[in-house]
Amino acid sequence: MPVSAFEHRAKNAALTTQQAYLKASDTSVNSNFGYSVAVSGNTAVVGAYGESSSTGAVYVFVRNGSVWTQQQKLTASNAEAGDQFGYSVAIAGETIVVGAFGEDSGSDGVNGDQAGTGVFVVGAAYVFTRSGTAWTQQAYLKASNSDEGDQFGYSVAIAGETIVVGADREDSGSDG
Repeated sequence: MPVSAFEHRAKNAALTTQQAYLKASDTSVNSNFGYSVAVSGNTAVVGAYGESSSTGAVYVFVRNGSVWTQQQKLTASNAEAGDQFGYSVAIAGETIVVGAFGEDSGSDGVNGDQAGTGVFVVGAAYVFTRSGTAWTQQAYLKASNSDEGDQFGYSVAIAGETIVVGADREDSGSDG
């Protein structure tokens, strides 16, 4: 028997009703809170790349029943103004990936030198994992061929144990 439009809307009403209003405990003007969002199960991740002079931050919220609470505020281990940490976010289970396309270290690969600066807008991605209720940075990701202006971390994605990081302005001539 076909379902009428009214019955269809009634059955899907829960899908179109606001369930919560999330706001960071310390958000500020121009923080861009909510520019990027991701959800996995009862955990929501919200990016605020403009927080603290565009250093950026990510807020983790957890749901218990119908109540959402802020669990933690994440920042980069090498945070600097202009990094735009939180421009992109992704979550899968107990792992969060955060992009910071304005980060300025010229290092390459995984867990390289985070202290370097002066190679502008190279970008980075950060991996956090949860143990209990605490999120801890586990990895600092850079492209294998970091170069000025690449914007590595412009986009991020995670599926299982695979992480993909986009570099919006990468312009090498290599193939493959």
